[in-house]
Amino acid sequence: MLTDLVWGAPSWVWPAAGMVAIIAATVVWNYGWRGMKPGVAGLALALKLLAVGLLAICLLDPLRSGTRPKPQANLFSILVDDSQSMTMKSVAGGQSRGERIAEQLDTAQPWRVRLAQDFDVRSYQFASRLEPLSEPPVLASDGTSSMLSSSLKTLSERLQGRPVGGVLLLSDGNLTDDSGPQSDWSKLGFPVFPVVLTGESAPGDIRIDNISVTQSDFETAPVSIKVVVASQALPSQEIIVRLIDAETAKTVEEQTIRVPADGQSQPLAIKFRPAKPGIGFYRVVAFRKSDGKSIDSGGDGTESTFANNSRWLSIDRGQGPHRILYVSGRPNWEFKFIRRALQTDPEVKLVGLLRIANKESKFTFRDREVSSTNPLFAGLGGDEEEASQQYDEPVMLRLGVEVADELSSGFPRTAEELFGYEAVILDDIEPEFFSQDQLLMLRRFVTFRGGGLMMLGGQESFDVNRFANSPLGELSPVYAPRRDVDSVSDVYRWDLTREGMLQPWLRLRDTEDAESKRLRAMPNFNTLSPVGSPKPGAIAMASVRDSQGRVLPGLVVQRFGKGKSAALTLGDNWKWSMRREEGKEDEPARLWRQMLRWLVSDIPRRVDCQVQFDGGDGGRATIVTDVRDASYLPLDNAKVEINVTGPDGKSIDLVAQNDGGTAGRYQTRYFTRQSGGYLAAVRVTAEDGSEIATTNAGWTAQPSEAEFRQWDVNREFLERLAEQSGGEVIEDRNLESFVADLSNRKVPVTQVWTYPLWHQPWVMMVAMLCLCGEWGLRRWKGMP
Repeated sequence: MLTDLVWGAPSWVWPAAGMVAIIAATVVWNYGWRGMKPGVAGLALALKLLAVGLLAICLLDPLRSGTRPKPQANLFSILVDDSQSMTMKSVAGGQSRGERIAEQLDTAQPWRVRLAQDFDVRSYQFASRLEPLSEPPVLASDGTSSMLSSSLKTLSERLQGRPVGGVLLLSDGNLTDDSGPQSDWSKLGFPVFPVVLTGESAPGDIRIDNISVTQSDFETAPVSIKVVVASQALPSQEIIVRLIDAETAKTVEEQTIRVPADGQSQPLAIKFRPAKPGIGFYRVVAFRKSDGKSIDSGGDGTESTFANNSRWLSIDRGQGPHRILYVSGRPNWEFKFIRRALQTDPEVKLVGLLRIANKESKFTFRDREVSSTNPLFAGLGGDEEEASQQYDEPVMLRLGVEVADELSSGFPRTAEELFGYEAVILDDIEPEFFSQDQLLMLRRFVTFRGGGLMMLGGQESFDVNRFANSPLGELSPVYAPRRDVDSVSDVYRWDLTREGMLQPWLRLRDTEDAESKRLRAMPNFNTLSPVGSPKPGAIAMASVRDSQGRVLPGLVVQRFGKGKSAALTLGDNWKWSMRREEGKEDEPARLWRQMLRWLVSDIPRRVDCQVQFDGGDGGRATIVTDVRDASYLPLDNAKVEINVTGPDGKSIDLVAQNDGGTAGRYQTRYFTRQSGGYLAAVRVTAEDGSEIATTNAGWTAQPSEAEFRQWDVNREFLERLAEQSGGEVIEDRNLESFVADLSNRKVPVTQVWTYPLWHQPWVMMVAMLCLCGEWGLRRWKGMP
C-alpha cells in the first residue's frame, strides 16, 4: 500500500517537520512538570503526538494512486450453454440447470449491473453454433449438441486483436465436440471463468449406455440387439426394456431386468425376427415401472430426464430379389426341391437352365428329306421346329425367366448377361458344356464381379482330368480326386465341422446340443462325388463319414477374388426332402434357403449405397453411391437422384455429385435435425435417360445422444480450461464478489486513479479521537 502513496505537496516536508518538532517539544515539556504517573502520561503524550503527526502529514497532501479497468474500454463476454443437457435436474421436479442459469442472467442481478459499468459486455449462447444472446435472455435449452470447444475457438477468432478482460462461462462442461486432453486452452487469448452451480448433486436417472445390432440374412439367426442399461443415484431395481416398431408404434419385444445399484450397468439381449424384408426402424426404451405412463405420454416422471432413456436403430434385412442361375446337365430331383424351398422366400429368385437332351452331332448328305433339328422336336410343327435346337446344340429347358429371350441361347455368352445374376449353381455338368470363353467369363464373374459359385456333386462333377484342367478346377475350393479313387455306392453320414457349427447359415437349431441331436436324426446318403483335399485358404464346413469310418469333405467354401465359391459333394441331398414328415418343419428346404442366402450375401450390385457419418455431433451424413455398368465397370456419367424422407414424413430431393477421386462413386451430404429414422431412395439413370437401378439406404440419427453421455457437471474439464486459460472456477453464489474484484485483476486497458487521503473522513476521525482521548485522560487525573 505504501508504494501507492504520492505526496502532493513535497515542498512542505521541512516546514511540517519543523512544526512537528516544536509542538512535540512543547507537549513533552508540559507533561514533564505536571507530575502524572508515567504510564498515564505516556499514553496521553502518545495520543497527542499522534494527532499532531497525522495533521502534519495532511500538510504534505498525501495521495493514493493505482490502476483500474477503464470503463467500457475492455470487452467481457458471457457465454451460455443452451443445449439439452441443461435440462438435467438434480432433483426430479426441481429446477433444471438451464432454469437456474436463466435466473442468474437476469439483467437486474447486481453482478450484471456492476459488470456493465466497468466493461463492454457481449453475451453469447451456444449449442451447435455460437450466436448472440438476446436481452433479456431467453434460454430454450433445446440444442442437440454442445459445441463448446468450437464456440470458444470461434469467439477467440472474433475477438482477436480486441482488449478482452475475460469470458464468463455458464455451462455444465459436457461438450460434444473434440476437446481432448491435448487441447491447449492457453492460446485462446483471454481467461475463462467457468461458473458452477452451488449444491449441484448427481441426479437420479436411468439411461441406455450402449446399443449394438447383429444381424444376418438367415432364418436361424434372428436380429440380435445388445442393450446396456445403466443407472445413477438409484438403488437396484427392475427396469422394463421395450423394442418398438417405429412404423406401427407397437411393442415388438419387452423384457424386465434388474439393474444394479448406482453407477453400474446391466447388459441384455433382445432377439426378434422383423416381419418384412428391407429397411426397418425401431426404438429401444428403458424405464422404471413407475414411469410407464409418464414415458408414454411424454410427461414428467421420477427421473431427471427421459431424453437418454431411448435409442433409435435401423435394421436392413436385404433388398431383393437376388437372382441365382441354376445350370444342370440333366433333369434331377435336386432342382425340384431347391425350387420348392425358394417359393417361400421372396428375396431369392431361381432361374433354371436344364439340359434335357444332349447335342447329337450327325453327319448327313445334303438331302432335303433329312431334318436338321433335334429329333426331340419332331412333330411340333414348322414354327416350333424353326426355333428348336439343332443337332449340334443341346436341348435346354428354361424355368423362371423374366423375359422371353432370357437364356434363349443357353448359358450366357456375354458378361453383361451373366453379370445380371448374383450367383451360379452348377449341378452335374461337365466342363465341355461351356466354351472356353464362357469358362473364362465364369471365372471373371467370381473374381471381378464378386458373384457366388456353388458346385453340386453329380455324375459329371469334379471329374479327374477334365475338371482339374479347366477354370472350374481353379474356382473349386477342393482339388480334383486322385485317379485311383472311384465313386462307389456306400452309406454316408452328414455332419458339421467345428467351423460349420459356428455358421448361422448351416445351423437349424439355436444350441449346439440341439443341432447335434438334429444331425444324428438325419437320414443316410448313398451318393458322393469323390474329391481331393480342400485347397489352402478353403474351409471345410461339413464332412461326410462313410461306412468304413473315413471322414471326407462334404461342404467346402472359400473366398476367390471378390467373390466366393463352394463345393457340395453329396449327390442325393433330395433324399432328405423325401423323408420329411407331414406337419413338421421342412428342414431341407430351410437349409437350402439359408445356404443360398449365404451364397448371395455381400454380393456387389450395380448400385450400392452406404451412409457415412462425419463425426462431430452426428448430424451430418454423407450418402455414398457406387454405380457400375452392365459389365460391372465404374460408371462416371450417370445421374444419381436421392429422395430422403425424415422422421416427420417430409422428403427432400438431392442430386449426388461425382466423387472425383474414386471412379463410379457419387456423394451428397444431408444434415439430420431430428431424432428418428431416415430413408434414402436412390434412383440411378444412364446418360441416355434409361434407368440403371434403384435401391434404398436407411440410417437413424439421435443428435442429442452425446448430450447425455455424462450426468454430472464435467468439473474436471472446467478446471483444466480455467487453469490453462488463466481464469478460475467460480460458484454462482460468489458471482457478485467476483465481479466486484475484477477491478483489481489484470486487464488489457487500464487507467490511473488518485485521491487525497486527507479528504477521507477517517483521517479527521482518528485525529479527533486522539485529541479527545488525551483530553479525557487529563480530566480523569484532574489535570488542566
